[in-house]
Amino acid sequence: MATIEIPDKVCSHCGGTRWRTEYKKLAKGNRVLIYRCAVSAIERSNKWKRNNPENVREHNITSCRKRRQNGYYKTPKERERSRLRSVREAAELCDNYIYKTIFASPDLKDISRSDMPKEVIEIKRKQLLLTRQIKNNGKDN
Repeated sequence: MATIEIPDKVCSHCGGTRWRTEYKKLAKGNRVLIYRCAVSAIERSNKWKRNNPENVREHNITSCRKRRQNGYYKTPKERERSRLRSVREAAELCDNYIYKTIFASPDLKDISRSDMPKEVIEIKRKQLLLTRQIKNNGKDN
């Protein structure tokens, strides 16, 4: 969905000239391009999120998974940048890396990042440091 500016077309809802382009599915797999007011599209999205709070988290997880499977990182340069960032986070034991290792456990899928206390993150960081030292025969990096 791209947002475009059409100065000749004025929305009756908000009086704006910003429009979102969407494809609407028709019968037999045909699609047609439609324009929706950007303001009303955001309001419609927020209304759905308010009415379906249990589905919002699941929707975010599945959409992220679909983007990754469909090659969200389109260019090799972007893929390499993402890989280098992951390597750096793992080497420096950043909070994102710690969260990923903690939430890799299937038992913790229902817990959100904001519910996780900082003490647990520090304990996990110390645990990962100790396991790395054991693998390196007691030598520091």
